[in-house]
Amino acid sequence: MLAVRGCHKPNASRSKRRLSGSWLVPLVSLGAGCNQLLDISVTELACQRCDAGAPEGPPLVAPSAMGSPAPIASGAANSSDVPDANAITPGAAPAGGSPSTELPGTGAGVTGATALPVAPDAGAPAPEAPPAPAPPPPGPALDAAGFAVPLPNDLVNAPVTGEIIYSVEAQWEVDGVFRPTFEVHTPTGSYWIVKSLGTLVSMQDAYAGQLQWIDFSSGFRPLRGVPAFATPPADVSTVLDAESQTPTHLRLTSSTGDGAWQWVWDIYITHVTLTLNRAPAPVAFAYRGVPAGTLGAEDQLILADGTSQGARNSFQGDLPGPVEWAYIADTTAQRALFFVQHTDDALAEAYQVRDNDSAHWVFGGGDVALPVRYSLGLINSVDLATVGARVAFVAAAID
Repeated sequence: MLAVRGCHKPNASRSKRRLSGSWLVPLVSLGAGCNQLLDISVTELACQRCDAGAPEGPPLVAPSAMGSPAPIASGAANSSDVPDANAITPGAAPAGGSPSTELPGTGAGVTGATALPVAPDAGAPAPEAPPAPAPPPPGPALDAAGFAVPLPNDLVNAPVTGEIIYSVEAQWEVDGVFRPTFEVHTPTGSYWIVKSLGTLVSMQDAYAGQLQWIDFSSGFRPLRGVPAFATPPADVSTVLDAESQTPTHLRLTSSTGDGAWQWVWDIYITHVTLTLNRAPAPVAFAYRGVPAGTLGAEDQLILADGTSQGARNSFQGDLPGPVEWAYIADTTAQRALFFVQHTDDALAEAYQVRDNDSAHWVFGGGDVALPVRYSLGLINSVDLATVGARVAFVAAAID
């Protein structure tokens, strides 16, 4: 224990504060010329006597470097039970009107001295930041089997009216064989899905002229279609889910016999949503076809931010989220096909002209995690705001 004798007179109040490694001992109201601060360092103790004739009193004790500072007295500073009129009350100005400086984080004042910030303990470890919450998993909610939960059977407040008409007995020629096909007509477009392929091979808009947007041909353009897998699976069957059928909704489920592949078509009066639930390798949605019958100079590829380019030029880049979308517009026919990925990712989309006459759009470069949902739809407008409003409706209804 280190000790120093300082200026002292009877009934003088003493208060100690530890500031930046030193002990400041203010001596208050000791008489004329005796209002000093003693700076007592733990390594070097100094005493300034303000009055050579003042008698020495009892020692003021500085704690060791490893100890804790003594608390500020909240009552009288001497040993008497009678309060000293000159004692310092924390947080209150003295009677003489001198300003009281508040110490950071304490609310206590020291008269006649400027408060200094308390230095942190150099040896104390820095507080650890709390762990960031885990982001929600991308993609749709899952059922017990790990598939995306079914979509609603009807959409509320749809921007178009009308009902769906369909046939389970249509046929489409594939490799010289007419195969059973679902034929579905909606107020915005008509769709043909071959049951043994699970593939959309033909898509016509429902407007003047009923223009074609895929135009699959097994002998001429066999790679056109949706979802246009790079390596289509074999042994596919597509069935109607009668329980979910309503006047404005039709659900078809495609799967392979070994269970390695499974995807679902939800056809509404405004659009079609494709849910890819299972595949043996990473896959992605791809559209391959012809805008309004032919791919020409009148066709434009337009992104969600309004950026546009000729549809005969290539594009590659990641579309912004939270819903990624773009559309191909036939500026002569004044109608468009939009396609949407309902989850955001950091994968680049790609667009390229194939066979010099086919538009080919791929989300995520074929490397998107499953399950994942995509939508496409036909609309009789090429205006960004109009198409964007339809996409917003689809996104809100699906998500």
